[in-house]
Amino acid sequence: MTLLGFSVEDEYLPDYGTIVLRDDVYRSAPALDNKLLGELATNALSGTVATAGDGWLHCSASHPWQAVRCEAHDGPPELRLEAWEDVVESPFHSRSGAVSLGLLTGGAGGDALNLGAKGLFRTRVCRKPAAAGEEGDVWLIQFWPSPDGPEPPRWLKRTRPALHPEDPGWQEVLGYHLIEVSWYFTLVGMSRQDGWLDEPLPGEPPSDTVCAQLGVDPPRTRRDAIPLLVAAGLLVDDGTGGYSAGTPRRATEVLDLPADLAARLDAAAVRAVYILLAADLVSIAAWSDPAHVKDLAALLAVPKETVEPLLEYSLSDKLIRRDNDTVAALPRLPLRHEPVPLVRMVREEEPPTVAGPPPRAGFVSGDGTVGVWRGGELAILGRVESDYRYRAFETLAGIYVAASGGQGQLIDWSGTARQLPVDLDIRPVRSADGRYLAGVQTHIGRRSWDQVHLYDVTTEEAWSLPPSPELTRSVLGIHDGAVYFTTDSGALVASRWTPGEEPVDLASPVHRLDPLSGAQLREEAGGLAVFTASGERREVPEPHRWRFVPGGTRMYSFGYDPPVAHLLDLATGTIGEHPLPDGCESGEAVPSAPVWETPDTLVFSQPHRGLTRRVVRWHVRRDEFEHFDLPELAGHRPFPIEPILAGEPDAPGRRRLSDGDPGRVPGPGAGSQGQR
Repeated sequence: MTLLGFSVEDEYLPDYGTIVLRDDVYRSAPALDNKLLGELATNALSGTVATAGDGWLHCSASHPWQAVRCEAHDGPPELRLEAWEDVVESPFHSRSGAVSLGLLTGGAGGDALNLGAKGLFRTRVCRKPAAAGEEGDVWLIQFWPSPDGPEPPRWLKRTRPALHPEDPGWQEVLGYHLIEVSWYFTLVGMSRQDGWLDEPLPGEPPSDTVCAQLGVDPPRTRRDAIPLLVAAGLLVDDGTGGYSAGTPRRATEVLDLPADLAARLDAAAVRAVYILLAADLVSIAAWSDPAHVKDLAALLAVPKETVEPLLEYSLSDKLIRRDNDTVAALPRLPLRHEPVPLVRMVREEEPPTVAGPPPRAGFVSGDGTVGVWRGGELAILGRVESDYRYRAFETLAGIYVAASGGQGQLIDWSGTARQLPVDLDIRPVRSADGRYLAGVQTHIGRRSWDQVHLYDVTTEEAWSLPPSPELTRSVLGIHDGAVYFTTDSGALVASRWTPGEEPVDLASPVHRLDPLSGAQLREEAGGLAVFTASGERREVPEPHRWRFVPGGTRMYSFGYDPPVAHLLDLATGTIGEHPLPDGCESGEAVPSAPVWETPDTLVFSQPHRGLTRRVVRWHVRRDEFEHFDLPELAGHRPFPIEPILAGEPDAPGRRRLSDGDPGRVPGPGAGSQGQR
């Protein structure tokens, strides 16, 4: 048989412990009539190895990194059982003729694999452990056409147990923080800081009644919990001062518990044993519609004596319906939600807005088009091709747009787009004069790392720190040619890095940096304080999430329902409250976060009359508001570009579009900020 194509992903991180393949795009082929084969159509999980249906395939993969190879064949490929621990085959229906890796909660995560046709396929899922020293498992998922119709799923080889141990119920009785103490001794590689065992036990302590029944005193510290864990059977004293994992009996067999709690724990104990194998049973029943009981042991590759207890559990959990010698899958029952009344504070009136000029540096549209205004008319500078766009900065060389899938793009003033030579990720920072960009590139995989980069848009030079084998760094800002970043490895450390020099750790953690003045919001033993550019220390009241107004003499935060802005004058310590027009998006999430155009004007995105194309400008000192409706080409959820805040408007290299430049389109009737 011929291999038609393949895709490989060596660093797939399962969402909720589940590998997911889906039809790449739903196209012309109709769905199957059997609605029980829809994704999440039943209450069953992904099974002991894998289950599949109409446009989806789920594999049980736990949580570490996985290596997944998918193959398309024109007929059944060779099967080498000896090379794999577990093997299962199942029908699969494709409406598009292509599949790709995705996430359980949605979205695609890999290249599409062309299956060569639409319709019914047989899929074979093979699993084995990764090589020594590697996380997770290795998976081979093969597809080939099934023109004669679906045959029921069949498990061809099992090495790992089909039934899992009971849940003895101690975590619900004792609480997470006590169980965490047992993991300290039983989980290989778990490390804690010195003195962790002698810290007070967090959370709710176990009840005095439970402690009395186990014959131990109520614990006050984590170390105090050890005798209780030994009495419960969760830990075993090895006689040398160490402890190993025990084999505890059910909590309901050891303790006298309230009847409702005991019943719930006993049901959970049985569920842990059968829940994954029951998903395999549901897959057989859904594809067979119905399945014959006499065939189940062979299809599931389990002993015959396992079948009846499995059916009993599946019936009790309402996963199947049994009619004499056949079983059928049951659909998932719809969730019933009680309506929750929405309570909103109502203002007598909101601040009025008047028509004003467009965003000072322009905007990025929903499809990545970069628009700027020159001489009162809209000009299209270029377009950024990417699935997602997050922030946009005006720089001395053009407009930089941070986007998914790599280095982002810089569109220069002539309209030429180029990728940066370094990846600044989706939350870069820019110097106030528009010369430098910085960010932290991250690689998430079996061997994760991050790396800090700085880029000069005028010389196209890039500087980088060595990669760190953790994902702990983030940039705060750039000031005076130096990058400020933090490293959070349990304790937050702030550093300043100037290219050509080693990073210097700062005396106290820095949470905010004003790139215009260099003022810092630092963490101290007594709380937070601002240190201005001149070195003055200013107290910052809690609990507001303060951010710097450009210039470092004021800070701001927001309140909601009704929307207000809080302005803190650092010189006097006074806080002013300023109502905002309804709908102004004031969160820090990109790309809808507000943008400072000058140290005295802040621009918000604002959904208006069903559209998201309106921006609102707040003149802070005058406490007045303007609005501007972006043109139709702005599309869905456009966002304003962040203007340069320092330096001369006509600095070298900062070329503007002239009236003769291409790309100009008719502008709206609103005014213009003019040349800067």
